[in-house]
Amino acid sequence: MAMAARSEQAAPPREAVRIRVHGSGVAARVMTKRTAAVGHVSARPQLALVPRRRRTARLIAAVCAPVFALMLGAAAFQTQLASRQLRLDTVDRQIRAAYDQYDLMRRERAELRSPGRLATEAAALGMVPAEQTQFLALDPDIIATVQRSGAADDQAAPTGLGEEFDQYADVKAQSSGAP
Repeated sequence: MAMAARSEQAAPPREAVRIRVHGSGVAARVMTKRTAAVGHVSARPQLALVPRRRRTARLIAAVCAPVFALMLGAAAFQTQLASRQLRLDTVDRQIRAAYDQYDLMRRERAELRSPGRLATEAAALGMVPAEQTQFLALDPDIIATVQRSGAADDQAAPTGLGEEFDQYADVKAQSSGAP
């Protein structure tokens, strides 16, 4: 209220308004505009638009680019693994088929070399069993020549399927694939 009283005293009258009252003459009443003092309010600074920093967008782009590259690399790596696994599966099937064929050929060979079959075939050709056996003495030079030519000893019998397969491959390589 003290401010209001001060503002009433400080504000000069602006204009007079005449008001008619019924039955009496005209009386003048002073109308004043009252305003509060604005000394305690400071001046507002001028506001201006400042462009917003794009730091978050750059950060997101900087993080997403390597992540995308790593994911692309992982996808390419997985594709290469799958492709090579298919090739390995194909080679494994070929190896199994070769071993199966080798086993089949070994069985046929064993049947063809069986003593019973040889005796039957010999009888069909008109051969008869020997009545007497005779041993021959060989010259050591002939034995050495045969050994150098690559003929195997009777004592060096193959012990496993892999060794037999290797020996078969060696024989085929030396004979240039001829049966």
